Amino acid sequence: MSTLDTVVPANPGRPARIALIGECMIELSHVAPDRLALGYAGDVFNVAAYLARSTAPGTADVQFATLIGDDPYSALMAESWAAHGVGARHTRAVPGGQAGLYLIRTDGDGERTFHYYRSQSAARGLFGPSQPDEVDDALAGHDLVYLSGITLSIMTGRARERLLAVLDETRRRGGLVAFDGNYRPAGWSSPAAAASAMSAVLSRTDIALPTLTDDRAVFGDASAADSVRRLRTAGVAEIAVKTGERGCVIADGDVQESVPAVPGVAVVDTTAAGDAFNGGYLAARLGGAGRRAAAETACVLAARVIAHRGALLPAEPRPAGSHT
Repeated sequence: MSTLDTVVPANPGRPARIALIGECMIELSHVAPDRLALGYAGDVFNVAAYLARSTAPGTADVQFATLIGDDPYSALMAESWAAHGVGARHTRAVPGGQAGLYLIRTDGDGERTFHYYRSQSAARGLFGPSQPDEVDDALAGHDLVYLSGITLSIMTGRARERLLAVLDETRRRGGLVAFDGNYRPAGWSSPAAAASAMSAVLSRTDIALPTLTDDRAVFGDASAADSVRRLRTAGVAEIAVKTGERGCVIADGDVQESVPAVPGVAVVDTTAAGDAFNGGYLAARLGGAGRRAAAETACVLAARVIAHRGALLPAEPRPAGSHT
C-alpha cells in the first residue's frame, strides 16, 4: 500500500510539490455583537496554510488551486496567502467574479455557526468549461493533491468528473491524493448525494482525514472503527479519523490505534481545528514522521488553534523564497 513517505522526492534538492484544491473566502468573525474582524479563510486554504507553516523551509512547495474574482477583496485575499507560505501558481482571477463570504458566530463553549454568502463565488467554476487543460495537467504533476468534501460541494457534476480524471492522472504519475470529507449540509441536496460524490473520490484516495461527525452524517458510521472499516474497503491506505475532544483514530491496512487530544485546553473557538490537524499531520508525514507521531503533532497544533479566535493563527515570518 502507498504511504505518504513516497511523497518526499528522491532528489533531495527538490521540495515536495503539493496542490490543494478548494475555495478561500472573506471571513467575518464577531469580536463584539456589533463589530466584525476581517480575514480570509476556507477549509482547504486553512489546511494549506497550516501545512506550509509546519514544514521545514525549502522542503515543500505549497500551492493553492482555486478561482477568485477581480474585485478588490479577491486581490487582497490572494496577496494574503504569501504571508502563510502558500503560493497561487494555479489560481486564476475570473473577470467579473467575486470572492465568497462567510460570517462566524461563536457560542460560550467555542462552538461556531457559519453563515455563507457564496452563491456567486468565482470558485464555483472550478474544473468548469473555461478551465484550461494545462491547469489539469499541472495539478496532476504534484506529489500530493489535497481536497475536501466542501470542494466537491461547490462544483457541478460534470466538473467533478473532470476532477476525478485529474486525481487518476496524479496517481498514475506516482502522486498521492489526500481527502477530508468535510461535510456542510447546506452544500448538498441530501446526504446521499454527498456520499455518492465523496465515495468516488475515496476510491482514488491514499490518505483519508475525515471527522467522525461528518462520516456519521453522510455514511451512517456509528464509530471511528466503522469509518476505518469503510475506508479500508474503499482501498484507502492511510487513515486518521478525527474524533473531537477525544483526539483521533489512526489506521493503515493492518493496524488501528487511538491517539488522545491534548488535555485541559481552554476552548475559545473551534473554527479550523480539523483543518489545522490535517495540515499538521501531512506536514509531519512529509517530514518523515510515523503515523502516530504525526497525529500527536497534529493534535498539538489543533489545540493551539482552538485556544485562538478565528480560523488562522497569526502568520509567522517566512524565509524569502519559501513560496512562489
